[in-house]
Amino acid sequence: MKQLKLSNLTLKNFKGIKHFKLQANGENARIFGDNATGKTSVFDAFVWLLFNKDSNNRSDFSIKTLYAGKEINNLEHEVSASFLFDGRPMSLRKVYKEKWTRKRGAATAEFTGHETDYEVDGVPVKKKEYQETVDSIVPEDVFKLLTSPLYFNEQMKWQDRRKTLLEVCGEVEFDEVLAANKELAALPAILKGRAIDDHRKVIASRRAEINKELDRIPVRISEVQNTLPEQPIDVSGLDGQVAEIETKLDENSTLINNIRNGSVITDKQQKLRQIEMDLQQIKRVVEFDSLDEVNRLKVKLQEERSNVSIIESQKRLTQKNIQYLQGRIDSVDKERRELLTQYKGIEATEFTHEAECACPTCGQALPEEQLTAAREKALADFNLQRSNKLEAIKEKGVKLKASIESNQNEIEKEKISLSDADSDIEKKSRAIAKLQEDLAKAESNVQDVTQDERYKLAIQERTEVEAAIQKLQANAQDAVADIESQQAELHTRRSELNAQLAQQAQVVVAEKRIAELEEQQSELAKEFEELEHQLYLTEAFIRSKVELLEEKINSKFKNARFKLFAQQINGGLQEVCETTFEGVPYSSGLNNAAKINVGIDIINTLTEHFGIRAPIFVDNAEAVTRLADTNSQIISLVVSEPDKQLRIEGQGLSENKTVLDLKVV
Repeated sequence: MKQLKLSNLTLKNFKGIKHFKLQANGENARIFGDNATGKTSVFDAFVWLLFNKDSNNRSDFSIKTLYAGKEINNLEHEVSASFLFDGRPMSLRKVYKEKWTRKRGAATAEFTGHETDYEVDGVPVKKKEYQETVDSIVPEDVFKLLTSPLYFNEQMKWQDRRKTLLEVCGEVEFDEVLAANKELAALPAILKGRAIDDHRKVIASRRAEINKELDRIPVRISEVQNTLPEQPIDVSGLDGQVAEIETKLDENSTLINNIRNGSVITDKQQKLRQIEMDLQQIKRVVEFDSLDEVNRLKVKLQEERSNVSIIESQKRLTQKNIQYLQGRIDSVDKERRELLTQYKGIEATEFTHEAECACPTCGQALPEEQLTAAREKALADFNLQRSNKLEAIKEKGVKLKASIESNQNEIEKEKISLSDADSDIEKKSRAIAKLQEDLAKAESNVQDVTQDERYKLAIQERTEVEAAIQKLQANAQDAVADIESQQAELHTRRSELNAQLAQQAQVVVAEKRIAELEEQQSELAKEFEELEHQLYLTEAFIRSKVELLEEKINSKFKNARFKLFAQQINGGLQEVCETTFEGVPYSSGLNNAAKINVGIDIINTLTEHFGIRAPIFVDNAEAVTRLADTNSQIISLVVSEPDKQLRIEGQGLSENKTVLDLKVV
């Protein structure tokens, strides 16, 4: 472990301080002064000497002395310091001064800018060599982390704070997360070698594609449906009508031949008997067809009732899961109460100590100071053990509380599922009631056979045959002419029916396309559900990694704790870096004393990581009753109203030594 200690720091004409010398001798020191007496300027001078910036990391600050608001010319502004670096003396000195140049022929010199002189161990050097010397001690960004308790939390971007913590504590490996959460066992097979973030991008891209496609499919189905005829085409009926027409055409041709052959009337009478038989057959068929709608409604009613049963089954499973989750909550809550009882029991234990008052060897009474030391050591051990036990119980209680909140969130989700199921059951129930009404109406609505088209055609045919018989009996030649006219009408009707049958071929193609689109819609919905599951597993991985990472990082610090992720409204996680102390965020609610001590705690850990210990400057140190323990040298800057000039106290000085030659202008 390298060590840098400040022996002394001297300021001349720096930010209004005419002269000031801090003689710390490598020990802790406290600088007292009223507001505006220059305490922070001492820290600014220290940082400027090393890195040409002030304590707030600004390089554009003014160090020149002012009088009546104007800069005093021809003053040299100097800061020098002596250090012990790993026990070896080292000194640095910087002088910032104005540059005046007299041009040829001019009577007076003109101000032409500023220049800075550099010295290392009393030897003048160039700026580059000076900076190399400083960098050889410790890099600038590391040095500021180790010298200012507020730098990490107030001057670093949260991204840089997060990066620093990960450098100090290390990342959590993929296999560690899988081992911590058995639910993620299927994740490696899903990732197929991809990183979690890359696979989440793949999921997001594919989900977007599926959503677009799911939006387009109904439009495509609607477009195809628009090509279908408004009324369904009765193919079997049309085929039957075509067959009947063709039969009629054949019969008429035969009839014409028979008329001409003299056997027409006999054939017509035989045809009349056949028509009567056909009328009876049509009547039976019509009654059968009237039941087709009833059967269709019954099938649909059974389907809706089956859907209700499925939803109710899912609802029962959800209710059981809620009961299971509530049981887990009750179990964890019971464990929390037991922990609380245990906590109170440990907290209530009192220290007892019995020690031998006589020497076991010679029997003489032991000295009082030895007995007191033994008792104080036993008391310290007792307090430490009790504190460790209470802290362990508190940490476990926090985890149990998080488990209860997680299960409660799951219950709320399941309750939403129950509400959705009740809504679906209500909708299905209304549909069932409507189907029952339609079924009752269909069952009571017996079709009138006389309104059937086939029946009408048969009646018409019978009338025509009867008329034909009468006409044949009167005039055979006229009968042939009428039959031929009827043949022409039948040919026209057959052409119309064939045109309708051709249209049905297009309907078959359209219905096949609709079925394909609906199948595609179903497959995409299944794929979307699988992607949702994969997304859930990646989020579960991230949450598990977050818990392990924060636990790993927080274990490196005594008091400081770090929140590295924040929950978003949409359920996702956002990278952050928020320092907390006893649950209070650094950026809201933490007092100055806590901020300083948390900063020192962070410096202690970073000191061990970077392997160098440097002086810590604590500004506004009056806010802290007791500074956190540290092995680094501490320079405390304390507001003290009675001290109108800076006063120094410390281990490296004679007690209450005051700098009397300090003057702030």
